[in-house]
Amino acid sequence: MITSFRIVIFSIMAPTSSTEEIKVLVTGFGPFRDVTTNPSWEIARNLPTELTSPNGTPIKLIVSGPIPVVYHKVFAQSPELIEKHNPHLVVHIGLDAGIDYIAVEQSALKEGYHEIPDYDRKVFTRSDNKTAFAKHPSSLKSSLDLESAVSACQSACASVTIPVKDADNANGKQAKRRLEVKLSDDVGTYLCGFIYYCSMLEMQKRKEKRDVVFVHVPPLESEAEISAGAQIVRELIGALVDTSVTKA
Repeated sequence: MITSFRIVIFSIMAPTSSTEEIKVLVTGFGPFRDVTTNPSWEIARNLPTELTSPNGTPIKLIVSGPIPVVYHKVFAQSPELIEKHNPHLVVHIGLDAGIDYIAVEQSALKEGYHEIPDYDRKVFTRSDNKTAFAKHPSSLKSSLDLESAVSACQSACASVTIPVKDADNANGKQAKRRLEVKLSDDVGTYLCGFIYYCSMLEMQKRKEKRDVVFVHVPPLESEAEISAGAQIVRELIGALVDTSVTKA
């Protein structure tokens, strides 16, 4: 039986100075459908444990996963991970096979997760949704300054490229293209949108701010592609810390 989110009286204090270490929880998804190796998890697990933001703020990355592509497991794990790690910021990464760029999503819907079965061939039914989220908003938007962070990330990653698939290589050189990062608002109503909504709700309950972001990545496969994706995620995290977390 689905139970509603627990309300935990717990406060996450905002950083008091630019030298205080910021904890960032990062997740990627595991296999689903015909995707046996999920690039979202490959990117997450290739991130370092420590970063420094452009403004000099130390960042500790806590990578958890791979997250199962299963509604009821995500419903349980999202608040558990936030309670366990007490992050200042949460970054979820997921695959969107229909894009060729990295999309930084702005919001998530409460409903619609009863339509597409998960990895266990189950859905989050309307009854499940009513029990879990009945009194909560129909959509939630990240509290982070995503526009500023994406702009900063675009500037920092202007030279990040990946090999062009199925391209004729002139003079024996591998053709490459820029891997772009864009602001988006189309996280969808599958596990990507579901975990985004769950985590924003949990962070809001704990600190009255939804310092969560969902990042969609394209179907990156090679080592070079995963490395490029990880570089962009690193730059995005640094930009988010500087524009939203330490600025607060």
